[in-house]
Amino acid sequence: MALRSVRGILSQGIPEYPEEKPTWQSLAQDVLAEPMIAPFRLFWHNFLEARPWWPVLVPLMLWVGWRSYRRERRKYFAEQRKLAAKRAVTLIQ
Repeated sequence: MALRSVRGILSQGIPEYPEEKPTWQSLAQDVLAEPMIAPFRLFWHNFLEARPWWPVLVPLMLWVGWRSYRRERRKYFAEQRKLAAKRAVTLIQ
């Protein structure tokens, strides 16, 4: 089955290059048309709709992001300290 699909792909030949060199705008449009970017596009459109609230939203988002980053970092280093203490105890014994 897989061999048949490989033969089908090989028999199609190489696709032709486009006549015009793509511009950065067309490349950006192609990237934005990808379905994997849909959550980002949804966020961006909602963010643009909330433009009058930007003076409140942007500092709030920065503060929440910074606070979350510090909390996660604190947890990570606490776990690392515990692991280092366990290793030190096992090395001593």
